[in-house]
Amino acid sequence: MLLSAAKTRRKILFRKAKLAEAAKRYDHMLRFMKEIVEATDPDKDLSPKERCLLGAAFKNFLGAPRHSHLLTASKTRSWLDNFTGPIAASYLLTSKMEICRACAEFVQLIDCRLLPTAVSNESKVFYLTLKGDVSWYMAEVKGALDGMGDAAIANSAYAEAWGMVTKLDSMNPHWLAFAFSVADYLLNFRHSPAEAFEVVDRVLNLQEINSPETSPAVSLLTVEGCLQLTANLLNLRQMLKNALEIKAAGVAGPSNLPAGNPLTVRSTSESLPK
Repeated sequence: MLLSAAKTRRKILFRKAKLAEAAKRYDHMLRFMKEIVEATDPDKDLSPKERCLLGAAFKNFLGAPRHSHLLTASKTRSWLDNFTGPIAASYLLTSKMEICRACAEFVQLIDCRLLPTAVSNESKVFYLTLKGDVSWYMAEVKGALDGMGDAAIANSAYAEAWGMVTKLDSMNPHWLAFAFSVADYLLNFRHSPAEAFEVVDRVLNLQEINSPETSPAVSLLTVEGCLQLTANLLNLRQMLKNALEIKAAGVAGPSNLPAGNPLTVRSTSESLPK
């Protein structure tokens, strides 16, 4: 009877989270998903739908603060006089603390509750990818020096996930989502479009080799589920290819593709198996 009540509560909370998502109230969405985690048996993993919605809830919740922090940081670099300088620094510190607090709490949830109960490779890859994403978001706002530890955690999480994701079918949505996350990390944090292109190109080439026709283990649902992810990867590959061609031609490229690496963290290409 208690189990039935718990399942009913989880279903209700899931519906509420979906409604909150539709209303773009991501704070409510995240709260409902955290309540689902609390309502789940401590020894049990979330369902695939629940864990995906939890990841979406956190990323959407964090999207606006991340964007506003980066925008504010870029706009206040010129505020150097005695009056506006301290104001900008104080506001940026408040913004940074808000983001870091949310990220640290979520990484702790992954480490202490979600990963220990994950059984399948898909579930482990999902949580490790999410841990990598959240960790570099933290490193991003902390800066090159203070964020080195979080950047190393992100790199380690992606490397561990890489060892598992290669055992999944190349048409598996978790493979594609992982590749997109790693490419995003390499492009926007490590500032290495060449490495990002290499990751995306490799995954898409694997898809061409292991098409649904030659991979009977792939269900129709999985194929349909990965269509958007594949489209995203194709668009990203084309964007990276164009950026690299512009760079090779010696023409100034987009401002979000700077050369070099601001951190002395071990290269992802060295830590992720080829």
